[in-house]
Amino acid sequence: MGIRGLFSYIEKQGDKFLKDHELTSTTVIVDANNLAVTIYKSSYDMDPAFGGNYDKLFAKYCDFNSLLKQCNITPIMVLNGGLGVDNRNRNKKMKNRLDRLRKSTKCFPGNQNRNNVFPLFGEEVFINACKMFNFKVIQNDFEADEETALFAKGMHYPVLSSDSDFLIFGVKQIPLNSLNRGMMAKYTPGKRSSSLKCKIFLADKFVDYLSLPSTHLPYLGVLLGDDLYDFKSLTSPHNAQKNFNFQSRMDVAASWLRQHKIDDVPVKILSLVEEEKKEDLKKLLAYYGKTEGKPTALEYFLKGSGKEIIINSKGNRALPQWFMTASREAAFPAWILRIVCTQEFFYFAQVEELKEPYSVLPAMDIVKGLSAVLLSHDYRNISLESTNVKVAQLTVQFRSGATIEERNIPFYEGQCVTVPNLEDIPLLPLGTKERFFNQVMKLNDFQSRTIKQFPKDIQMFIGSMIFWNNQTNPSSHQVDALIMMLVVQRSVGKYGHGQNQASDPFAAMEGDPNNTIKNLWSRLDKSDCDLAIKILEDRGCTQKSIAKPKYKVSRYDNAAKSSNACKYYKRTVHKYAEFQMILYFVTYMNRLLGCPYPETNSVLCFNGFFLHNLASYIFSNSNWIETFSTCKSVYRLLKQVVLTFSSLTKGQYKQDHSNERLRNLDDMLMRLKV
Repeated sequence: MGIRGLFSYIEKQGDKFLKDHELTSTTVIVDANNLAVTIYKSSYDMDPAFGGNYDKLFAKYCDFNSLLKQCNITPIMVLNGGLGVDNRNRNKKMKNRLDRLRKSTKCFPGNQNRNNVFPLFGEEVFINACKMFNFKVIQNDFEADEETALFAKGMHYPVLSSDSDFLIFGVKQIPLNSLNRGMMAKYTPGKRSSSLKCKIFLADKFVDYLSLPSTHLPYLGVLLGDDLYDFKSLTSPHNAQKNFNFQSRMDVAASWLRQHKIDDVPVKILSLVEEEKKEDLKKLLAYYGKTEGKPTALEYFLKGSGKEIIINSKGNRALPQWFMTASREAAFPAWILRIVCTQEFFYFAQVEELKEPYSVLPAMDIVKGLSAVLLSHDYRNISLESTNVKVAQLTVQFRSGATIEERNIPFYEGQCVTVPNLEDIPLLPLGTKERFFNQVMKLNDFQSRTIKQFPKDIQMFIGSMIFWNNQTNPSSHQVDALIMMLVVQRSVGKYGHGQNQASDPFAAMEGDPNNTIKNLWSRLDKSDCDLAIKILEDRGCTQKSIAKPKYKVSRYDNAAKSSNACKYYKRTVHKYAEFQMILYFVTYMNRLLGCPYPETNSVLCFNGFFLHNLASYIFSNSNWIETFSTCKSVYRLLKQVVLTFSSLTKGQYKQDHSNERLRNLDDMLMRLKV
């Protein structure tokens, strides 16, 4: 939410309402969504035009978490939930989605810092970084601002956020942008830990300045106009002058509030509006209203006290306890709960080509499969033979050109008799859940068996690649680039950093003499890995090679093959956006089912900048694998993975260099013996 103009006004007043503060050895409540986006947008080396550099983003989040640890600060990260209170914020959310759509389709390397879009796996990466430091991460069921403010106020914890809503709840708020620019901790002599320099909002001074009782302060948000309700449209006396600046508006609003007792304020505000606007305003007043001592879900979840919050599905059935616990522990993103409770699936923004179909479309079968499990709580015991099959309507938002459209997609729980019931998932055998997963992914027995020849932590990634290949028909250079990126990101090195497998805790594994791929992966040599990184740097594929790249925009991948390293192909980015969508929804379907396949670490497995440049290089070099012939262990692994994936898909993707590539594939089996 937020009150337009209030935060800027507070900052302009300087020390009047903000005091220098050193944060150390304390617990803080963190507006996690706000923090994740702020760190991302303040980092100018994320290359958003390429769809997500998750290893670098993970490092940024870890740097900030390390800073908190250094200062002995214990954060409680609170994420917004998927449910809006009575859907009050629907119009505002749609406006935000349209803004993200505009930015995502206009994003190119030359303007990417102005038109950046928070990447698809950004929140998952943030959560992983927090859990690595053993920080508590909680996802609220609803919009988290009110509950976060009430819990923080009751526990006397400061709140770290740049959301202006916290200002009018009277909490001790630390604006994110008040942290010193380098986010560096300062060691104070005589103290055991360092301290973080920042500023803290003085709510008592703000109230004194306005000559308002603290109980009236939340209603100031209504009169000033917040994100969900524009008070300029109210037919009130103090809105007659259209050119009020913020100071004038606040003075008039405070003066109006001083004239009324707290119990009379809601009725008086409602009397100022037309009848048709009263229902919406009542909801807003309830949000900002009398909240002292109100129990919160955060309090119950953190302290085990208070009243448990029961959430019902759209069919008015209480959701299973295991599911709600997982949701509140941020195992699932907020939109998962929204599907169960509202049967709505909102628009997802990614950098993509405007003229191409919406990047979620290739993943819709996975979305339907995931939704079938979620909605099985309401739509159960339906047989295929039933003549009166109950329809489950999923309202889906699609990008259509430069606009967002809603469509109702009817599907039946009875279309697939093996759909696991949401309530029963923890009790089902893993084999039953794996069969359903394979059915949704359209994986046959051969593909399922072959996927398990890969290391456990990338099996789901390979399965997603097969689905992507079947749904989108990528070109061979796009497939090969994805394979090369996977090998490099997982084991050869987090490109440009020169890390090898032995120093990578996610990639560590034992060799299996009966499994060629696992055996080759476990036998990667450090010197070969270092040499492979050097080869990639020399060919302009890494960010270390091109610190400040200047790209020429080319929308078509079949452009002339000449110095492609500095050409920006939006259609290549779009193709990988489709893959990323598939991997994203596969990740959460797998997690919802209790992980029939081991999870893939998205931090290691996707880097858009690196992937784009690899695709450009491979496109112009038909015999690209031979480039790594001097790195024997890397060379053998790459050839084996390419061969195996080709057998999984039967080579069914567009051939850029069909004759050369097929000839190379025929030669590989013999060369592996060398």
